[in-house]
Amino acid sequence: MKTYNTYFTSEQALLEFILEHHIKDSSSLLIQVFTAKNSEVFITELTTIINTVLPHASLIGSTTDGEIKDGLVSTMQTVISFTMFEKTSLKTYISNDFEDYFEGGANLARDLYEPKTKVIISFIDGLNGNGEDFLNGINSISKEVKVAGGLAGDNATFDKTFVFTKDIVLQNGVVGVGLSSEVLTFHTSYSFHWLPIGKSLTITKAVGNRVYTIDDKTAYETYAYYLGNDTARALPAVGIEFPLIIKRNGINIARAVLSSEPDGSLIFAGNLKDGDIVRFGYGDSDAILSYTKQNVENIVDSPIESIFIYSCMARRRFMPELIELETKPFNSIAPTSGFFTYGEFYCSLKKELLNQTMTVLALSESDEAKKEINFDNDEKEY
Repeated sequence: MKTYNTYFTSEQALLEFILEHHIKDSSSLLIQVFTAKNSEVFITELTTIINTVLPHASLIGSTTDGEIKDGLVSTMQTVISFTMFEKTSLKTYISNDFEDYFEGGANLARDLYEPKTKVIISFIDGLNGNGEDFLNGINSISKEVKVAGGLAGDNATFDKTFVFTKDIVLQNGVVGVGLSSEVLTFHTSYSFHWLPIGKSLTITKAVGNRVYTIDDKTAYETYAYYLGNDTARALPAVGIEFPLIIKRNGINIARAVLSSEPDGSLIFAGNLKDGDIVRFGYGDSDAILSYTKQNVENIVDSPIESIFIYSCMARRRFMPELIELETKPFNSIAPTSGFFTYGEFYCSLKKELLNQTMTVLALSESDEAKKEINFDNDEKEY
C-alpha cells in the first residue's frame, strides 16, 4: 500500500497531482478528505471533481478544526489523502436515518462488518453526535473490530459540521469505511497528558451527555465558580481547554463542553451520569511533548506504511506554535495525515470516546518494518 497527501488548491493542480503520483482509479483506493471549508456547496463541488476522475474509489470526509498533511499542521485548508491498497477491500457507509447515535453506530457496523474486517474509520457530526453512544452501538454488533476517527469540527464556530462520501453530504450523520483483509496489520496509540486539577466534584444530575448540575449547582455555575465568569461566558469555545476528567477502566478520560444551554446545563462530547466523580483538567505542554519521541518509537518496530492522526482541537489550540513537534515525527515513519476533531475514537480493551487526546492509526499490508527514524533538528530536543 502507498499513501500520498496533498492540499487542494484547484481542480487543475489536483488532477496533475493524481497523474504525477500514478494514482489509479480502483475499488481498493481510499480517499480521505479533511476540510476547513465548512460549506456544503464547496464539498459537493470537490467530491464531484474527485468522483469524475476516480469513480471507483471509496471516499469519506469530514470538516475540521485544523488539518494534518505529511505531519504538517494547517488551518483553513483542505487536505486530500490517497491510500492505494493492494490486498484490502473497502466498503463505505453514510446515513442520518437513525433515532439516536447508538442506533447509528449499530447500523454502520451491521453494514460494514464482515469476518475479515480489521478496522473501521469513521467520522460523525461534531455538535449533535454522541460519540460514546455511537461507539457503544458499533460494539453491540462487533466487539472485535477496531474503530478510528472522530467527531467533525467547524473551526470552533460550533455552528454546523459535515461528514460526507463522494455522493452524499450530511450535516447530522455518520460516515465510515470498513477495511477488510487477511494481511492488513494495524497499530493504535493515544497521547493524553491533561492533568486533573482542583477538588473532586460530583455529577448530581445528568442525562446522557447533557449535565444539568454538579455538586447541586448548575453546570454553568460550577464552571463560573471555579474558573471564573469570563471563562463560563466563553463556553463552549474555551471549554475545550478545561474539560472534566473522569477515570474509567483505569485511565483518565476527558469530557469537553460542546454547548452551553439557556437553563445552565452543558452538553459534553461524551456521556456522564449521576454520581460520577470528576475534576477539571488542564493541559501540560511539557508532558505532551516529552512523550512524543516515545510515542513514535513505540511503533517504529512495527510494519507501517501509512499513518492517520485524529487529534483533539484542544491540543492544537493549547500549543499552536508547538503542535507540529507532536505530529511531524510520525511522518519520518510513513506518510501521515489527519485532522483535528471535536472528539476521538480509540480502541484498546474497549471502544472509547476520548477528548484532549491525539489518536494514531498506523496501517500496513507489508511485514517489513522501518528500523530507523531521523528526527530533524527541532525534534531532537525531544
